[in-house]
Order: sequence, then structure tokens, then C-alpha cells
Amino acid sequence: MHPYIHEYFRRLRLLAWNEREQRPRSLIRVGLFLILYAALFLTLPNLVWPSGDSLLRSATLRVLLVCCTLGLLLGAATYLDKRPVRSLGLRITRRWASDALAGAVIGGTIPIAAVGLGVIGGWITVGDPKYVLTSTYLQKIGLVIVITVSIAIAEELVFRGYVLTNAIEGLDLRRLLGTTTLLAAWSVSGLLFGLAHLGPTLVAGIHFLSAGVLLGLAYLLSGQLGLPIGIHAGFNFVSGYVVPMASDPSLAVVPLSVSGPAWLTGRTGLIQMGFQIPAALGILGYLWWRTGRVGVAPRISSKLHDEWADKIK
Repeated sequence: MHPYIHEYFRRLRLLAWNEREQRPRSLIRVGLFLILYAALFLTLPNLVWPSGDSLLRSATLRVLLVCCTLGLLLGAATYLDKRPVRSLGLRITRRWASDALAGAVIGGTIPIAAVGLGVIGGWITVGDPKYVLTSTYLQKIGLVIVITVSIAIAEELVFRGYVLTNAIEGLDLRRLLGTTTLLAAWSVSGLLFGLAHLGPTLVAGIHFLSAGVLLGLAYLLSGQLGLPIGIHAGFNFVSGYVVPMASDPSLAVVPLSVSGPAWLTGRTGLIQMGFQIPAALGILGYLWWRTGRVGVAPRISSKLHDEWADKIK
């Protein structure tokens, strides 16, 4: 082969392959991972019987998605990233579990505070709980917990555990400051999360984008997935089933009558979006209480080249 042709193919290969790390480059890893995840997400509903929208089917589907996503993450970590899967925010300890519980409180507080403001503003009326603690009702509660927790686990594994971790490494360029790298990777993760949840309105789209930013903040500061999983699950459970603002929810612990516009009082409305700011402050306060410091987690900053990693610790 002519030397020029050989050099051309060598450089072409280097666009996709990191010689120093002996693995595909971050963009290739993330792209391949997301393609496989999308294939799983689109295929699984056709494999779960019976069809329909029952809570049992939905819970079964979500559990299968979590199992498949964990398998995909393990395979990607082993063969693409060439690292242990626990390095993607899955170092499960008591602290990881306490982060998840604290996150559930922070996430669940967002819709409760939004409902409170809606009541004060006259847009929302709270009805009397109309349920009996039967075995059927408790079964529904159990199923919706499985659904919301499974959704949170699967999406956080993808968008924070894999995408954000690899984006930090891929954007860690010598010509960029460490803080710039983190902000860029954080933005990429939030943007992809927002695109995966395309809403019917601009306000809904901005809500999901800001939610992705909030969850990314929890991951960057804690260094583990426990906190963002808890926030995600807590918000979904409370906003979807405890104080749901949908017109016909499958389960409502506290029924609501909503008269305000959806862009303001809805589940993806401006009120709930606004309460993501105090939720971010709650994340900072919790981590300061737990660790005595507020800043990028050492596990995250260690991924940056040393010159700038030391400055943001």
C-alpha cells in the first residue's frame, strides 16, 4: 500500500480510536450506546404481553427496561469503555442509599410546593382523598412505585451515568479549562435528556431541559447516581400519582381540580419548573451537610487533566 494511502487510513482510524486509551473515542462510545438503548426502548413494548396501558404491564415493561439497560451498561463499560461499571456512579454503599432517599424528598417536594402555590393563586383546588386501603389499592401503589423508580433508574443510568461521564472525558481537551469542560458536558447531557422527552409545547420542552440540568447537577456534585435517581423517582411519583395534575390519572392519592392554564400549572408548567431552583439549593444544602463541602465531586474532577482538576476541587 502506498505510504500516503496508509497514512490517510491511519488518520481516519484515529478519528474513531483513541490510541493512548486503547478504546473508541467518547463520541463513538456514546453514539453506539444511545443507538442500542433506543433499539431496546422501541423493541421491548412489542415483547410484553398483553398489550394495553394497565399498571401491571407498565411496571413489567419498566422492570425489563432496567434489566436490559443494566446489561447494556455492563457491556459498554466492559468492552467499549474498558472500566468497571461501578465507576459510572454505581458504587452502591449506605451513603449511596441515603443520597437516594434524600433525593426522593427533594424531588417530591417540587410538585407539592407547586400545588401549594397553585392553591394560593386560586388555580388549583384540593379535593378530599377518596380511597379505601384495600389490597387492590395497595397493589396499585406498589405498581406505580415500581414504575417511577424503574423509569428513574433506567434514564439516570443512560443520561448521567453513561452520557455525562463520557462527555466529560471526551470534552477534556487541553485548550479548554476544566470548568468549561464540565459545563459543556453538563449541557450535552441536559440537552440529550430534553430531546429524549420532546414535549408538545415549548414550555414542556424547556421543563425537561431544565430537569436534565438539575439531575446533572446532582450527579456532578455527588459523584454517584443515588441522588439523581432519588430526585427523578420522587418527582415522578408525587407529580404523577400523589398530586397528579392530569385530567384522568390512573391513580390519585390526593385528587386535584385544576383551572389554571397547563403552561403555568401543569406537570411541566412554569410553576414546577421554577421550583427546580430551590431544589438545586436543596441539593447544595444536603451535600454540604453530608460532606462539609460544596463542589464538584472528587470522583468527577479526577477525570479532568490534573492542572485544572486541582483548581475546581
